[in-house]
Amino acid sequence: MQRLYFRHMEERAETGVGFSHMATLAAFSAIALLGVSGWQIYQVFVRGNPVNAINVVDSSTQARASTPYGSVNWQAPPASASGEPAASELEANDPDGISNIEGNVARALLSSYVMLNEAGIYTPEDGEKIASDIATSLRANVAYKTYTAADIKTDSNVSYDRMLAYRNDLRIALEPLLGNPGYELGLFANYIGSNDQKYMEQLKTASENYRKAVAQTAAVTVPEDAVEEHVGVLNALSEFGTVVERMAGHADDAFAAAALLQTYNTAEQTMMTSFNALALYQKGKKI
Repeated sequence: MQRLYFRHMEERAETGVGFSHMATLAAFSAIALLGVSGWQIYQVFVRGNPVNAINVVDSSTQARASTPYGSVNWQAPPASASGEPAASELEANDPDGISNIEGNVARALLSSYVMLNEAGIYTPEDGEKIASDIATSLRANVAYKTYTAADIKTDSNVSYDRMLAYRNDLRIALEPLLGNPGYELGLFANYIGSNDQKYMEQLKTASENYRKAVAQTAAVTVPEDAVEEHVGVLNALSEFGTVVERMAGHADDAFAAAALLQTYNTAEQTMMTSFNALALYQKGKKI
């Protein structure tokens, strides 16, 4: 029987396949990311071995906090004249406040310029440094459905044969990802480059397929010794699918897109880590 999970991703990592730089805003450095599509995750699950996913953008908490803007809440709603949050934060179509990023970044850039200019010390190099600091700290926080062990049906049988049955159940649960039309970042880049709505529709299709895969994976009965790994995969897929959905909804907002690309990078890393853990669980089983 073929070995489980990550051979496909291992081969892809060795060939160095990645996306070219995507310029989302002139003031921001281009963001280079490695792409992972839903259909690849499916192939990874059924075909390969665990590998390390290396990303070229350091979007860690430490990196963000190292800038003067590391603690800024870019999604905070703008305040009204009375100091109360404006009504925009209540909009049902933007539960995360991602549309607030543009205004907050613009205000940060403007206030920094005004402060330095009034002090008579502003230079173009200062402006580039400020934009770079903002870009480093910029990230969109996305709310997504999370799962715990209490949400999972379990089986006390932890034999090798039970693991094989569990693997097959997962294969079936992840089948919606085979319907993904391509790399999520590829679709996103194609939209940015062409403004063709078909790419946004394809991105929305991908996010819906993640939602279906998560729902089906949540219904799988799991051997007791695989619950932690299963929950990790569930939450990673849920986060990643939600990020893809938000990207489709905010692709025309350059600031929001830049923040979501950083979030995408982190979510992709988390997803690969979760599938690696599941692969190691399977590899550790003995006949």
